[in-house]
Amino acid sequence: MFDLRREAIDLERAVAEDADYDFHRAAGLLAHAYAQTGQKVRAEALFRQVTIRSTSSETYLNFAGMLASERRNAEAREWAQKVLDKKPMMPAYLRRRERPWFRRAHEMLKRLPA
Repeated sequence: MFDLRREAIDLERAVAEDADYDFHRAAGLLAHAYAQTGQKVRAEALFRQVTIRSTSSETYLNFAGMLASERRNAEAREWAQKVLDKKPMMPAYLRRRERPWFRRAHEMLKRLPA
């Protein structure tokens, strides 16, 4: 059975040992775990730190999802749009790899009120 609190503990350990692990993906996933376990203040602080150093679509969309869950729709739209803004500058192979994130960003923008 999946235990998000346990995963957060493991991610905390990984981030403590190497904050840059997997191009900051571990820290982004830790922020997402915090958000999913109701630690929104902690999650937002970590998301803001990670997004300074990382351009991961996954992290941007997880942050947008947390903001949307707090009804901070304008901010959520901004972070989802950042994923789509990267697309024109990417080579074709990266656009293919990022395609699922682009779809999720489009879906999020459709769901969020303006």
